[in-house]
Amino acid sequence: MGKRNKILIRLVAFLSLVRWTHIIFIFSTQAMAQLFLFSTGDVKGDVFFQLEFWAIVFTTGLLVAGGSLLNSFYDLEKDITQRPFRTLLERPVARKYGVRLAISFYFLATLTAWINLEIFIAFSFSVYGILLWLYSHKSWNTNILGPLIATLLAYTPLLILAMASYPESSEGFFQSLPIAMAMILLEWRRQSERISMYKLVSEKRTSAVQRQWIYKALLTTGVCCIAII
Repeated sequence: MGKRNKILIRLVAFLSLVRWTHIIFIFSTQAMAQLFLFSTGDVKGDVFFQLEFWAIVFTTGLLVAGGSLLNSFYDLEKDITQRPFRTLLERPVARKYGVRLAISFYFLATLTAWINLEIFIAFSFSVYGILLWLYSHKSWNTNILGPLIATLLAYTPLLILAMASYPESSEGFFQSLPIAMAMILLEWRRQSERISMYKLVSEKRTSAVQRQWIYKALLTTGVCCIAII
C-alpha cells in the first residue's frame, strides 16, 4: 500500500473517529439558532463576523471531537463486536493517536474558551468537557440513564450559546422551546434504540438501523424549522 493511500485511510479513520457528521450537525444548529433566534434584527447580518460566536463554535467542535476520540478508544473492544468493519478501520488510529489527540483537542478548546469568552461561559464549557470525558470512559452509556445523559450532552452547546447571547436570546429561546423539547425527546428515543439495537438479531437490527436514519432526518428537519419559527 502506497504512502498516499495510507494517509488517505488514516484521514478517513480520523474523520470517522471524531464523528464529523455530528460536529457539522451541531455547527449547523448553532449557526441557525444564532442567526434566526438569538440575534436582534440590527445585528443578524453580522453574526458570522462575531469573535464570540466562532469561539463558541470552535470550542464546541474541539470538545466533541475529543470526547468522540476518547469514547472510541475506551470502547474499542465492545465496538469490534457491534460494528466490526468500521472499527477495524478506526482501530489503528484510535490506539496510536486517540488519547493524545483528545488531550490536545481538550487543551485547545479550554484555551480558546478562557481567552475569548466570558468567565461564566468558559467555566460552562469546562464543565461540559469534564462531563464528556466522564461519559466517554465510564459506564454511563450502558445503564438506563445513558441515553438521557447523551441527549442532554448533545444539546448543551446550544444552551451555552443561548446563555452567551442573553438577553438578546431570551425571546428566541422561549419561542423555539416547543420544537427544542420535541427534538430532545426524539433524540432520547434515538439514543435508547441505538444502544440496544446491537443486541438484536440481524433481521430486527436492519429495521432498527433504518429507524435511526429516519430519526436523523426528522432531527435535521427540526433544525431547518428554526429558520421559519
